[in-house]
Amino acid sequence: MALYLSYTTLFNESALICGEGGGCHQVQKSEYSSVAGIPISLLGLFMYLTLLGLHIPRIQYVHKRFFSLREQLTKNIKIWSFFIATAGTIYSIYLTGIEAFVLEAWCIWCVASAVIISMILIVEIINMRIIDETSS
Repeated sequence: MALYLSYTTLFNESALICGEGGGCHQVQKSEYSSVAGIPISLLGLFMYLTLLGLHIPRIQYVHKRFFSLREQLTKNIKIWSFFIATAGTIYSIYLTGIEAFVLEAWCIWCVASAVIISMILIVEIINMRIIDETSS
């Protein structure tokens, strides 16, 4: 989703498909659609790619295939993933509030992204609990 929104924002606005009654174009063209000139969709893409990059070594560590990460490094990766997912969720809540109360327009892609990052946060919270249980 973030890749699609980044593509439509940067290269082809007419490719943005929103569905019936959607306000994707209004949301994407609003003053809230960028931070310091950087589109929010691009920041979201960077966030998702960073989380993916942090997740790959964790999978490899569990399966002991390509990486021989020390336990502390794995713990640090989990902590960073948790913080990134928390920040993404908080910012998504803020942006969803902007959609609802300021713009009064909904972008289904943005809402879906907010749901996805919230689910990632739930998984990271579970991972943090696993860290606590194994370190006790």
